[in-house]
Amino acid sequence: MIKLPSHIYFAGIGGIGVSALAQLALEKGSAVSGADNSAKSNENPALFRLLEKGVVIYNDHNAGNIGQEVDMVVASAAVSNNSPDLVEARKRGIPFQSRAEFLGALMAAHSGTKIAIAGTHGKTTTTSLVGVMLKYAGLSPTVFVGGEVPQLGGNVHLGSDAGPFVAEACEAYDSFLFLKPDIAVITSVEADHLDHFGDVANMHKSYLEFAKNTISTGGKLIYCADDEGAVHIASLLNFEYCVPYSIEELEDVSYFPNPTFKWNGNTVSLGIPGKHNVLNSLAALHIQPLLHNLTAEQAINGVMSFSGVGRRQEILGEIKLKDGSALVIDDYAHHPTEISATLNAIRNAYPASRIIAIFQPHLYSRTRDFMSGFASSLSTADCILITDIYAAREAPMPEIRASDIAMLISNKFHNKSVHYIPNTKDIPASVLDIAQNKDIILFMGAGDINIQAERLIQYSNSGCMA
Repeated sequence: MIKLPSHIYFAGIGGIGVSALAQLALEKGSAVSGADNSAKSNENPALFRLLEKGVVIYNDHNAGNIGQEVDMVVASAAVSNNSPDLVEARKRGIPFQSRAEFLGALMAAHSGTKIAIAGTHGKTTTTSLVGVMLKYAGLSPTVFVGGEVPQLGGNVHLGSDAGPFVAEACEAYDSFLFLKPDIAVITSVEADHLDHFGDVANMHKSYLEFAKNTISTGGKLIYCADDEGAVHIASLLNFEYCVPYSIEELEDVSYFPNPTFKWNGNTVSLGIPGKHNVLNSLAALHIQPLLHNLTAEQAINGVMSFSGVGRRQEILGEIKLKDGSALVIDDYAHHPTEISATLNAIRNAYPASRIIAIFQPHLYSRTRDFMSGFASSLSTADCILITDIYAAREAPMPEIRASDIAMLISNKFHNKSVHYIPNTKDIPASVLDIAQNKDIILFMGAGDINIQAERLIQYSNSGCMA
């Protein structure tokens, strides 16, 4: 493992990727501090873990955050280069790395097998599956994942220097190009992050470079043969280094209530619903033959033991209604394809229930690019509530409105009940007005919509809206 500086300052420490790196640095003996404009430990488990261990976290990016003890700065891509703390660090000549560069350096210095999992959809769940599978087998993996995974202890799991190194490989801002794995996985390739790539052709070029970073040194690319984009990338490479996976290789597939199937003569029963999770599990299972110290039995048992990722079809609890109760589920889906996959999975798991879908669009640029796709995918729910756009790193675009998604649904799908709720804080009360016994209340989005899901449950149990 790489020798780390004595004190690292993390700009954007509340982000899922940066907070994982901060936790690793702390465990490896570095002093850690950081800043985040939206650092709320009561809503961010990773921040809570860091604060519990004495890490100083500032709520703004001031130059004064960079004390004399700081000898390295790591920054999220979401933090502006003109941020006062980063300006101060450059002025003093303090070594600087982006989150992606730092993760790449950690991977490069690791002595165990290096695995990177990329894809427009499914990369967080697949990374988590691989991490749990390897942990179950006793291989002591180090895992970086873009979600909270209870079986891994959070968004990072620290293993031995000789164990596998597993990293979720994010394509945004070409971050995954800093990773040089022995095994690469591409779960899907579909238009996204066009604010960075500009068009799909440029996005394909980046995925191709990511794959070449692996196979140029004799590594293997595992790719989904059921995904058109992933197949396109693989078609541009030497087939000798490409390993496909597909639903077609399975027998006796059933999706209700949770998937079961036969793979290579073995029966596999998953603890997570949906066809997309069958594919995510297959991606993990296809890593097994490439690791000499992992048996098929260990891989299958590890995959079957997987219980899910926070905010991926996560059951939060039930709410009490006058005529019974309804189940509340939270999901990170923020792209039309992900919304469709999540709704299909929930429909298969709860065929007798109505689905109330609450959606918070994430990014103005993504809402602009996929307006009609959001309307079509959400229309498969029985009742739809849409709230305003979560801007995240972007400045508002006044001409792009979440209400237009609701209007598109109303105009195209006349039988659908659709509501535009501008203020997220009004959502719990609105849900209670329309919820019925045995409904599934599904919150979706990559912003902070999960907070309202928690408020809904708290109000139902206490009778007091916090």
